[in-house]
Amino acid sequence: MIIGTDVTAIYREFTDALTEVLGENATNATGPARRGRLARARAAVKRHPDYNEHAYFVAVETAFAQWEAMQNASAIGR
Repeated sequence: MIIGTDVTAIYREFTDALTEVLGENATNATGPARRGRLARARAAVKRHPDYNEHAYFVAVETAFAQWEAMQNASAIGR
């Protein structure tokens, strides 16, 4: 990711990567590639000149909300 990229796109990538890792932790199958994606996205967010701690926490909360929705959807399908 490039520092000059729109910060909202970087937050979205971070949220998506975190959601993916959370979802795979439920199955104990999280691989190093997924964790690497999360680490790169987190670093890009933290390095961005428009970094905002509140927006970072909102991105984390959004990832957990998406993960919870995935859990609820899979529980319904059982």
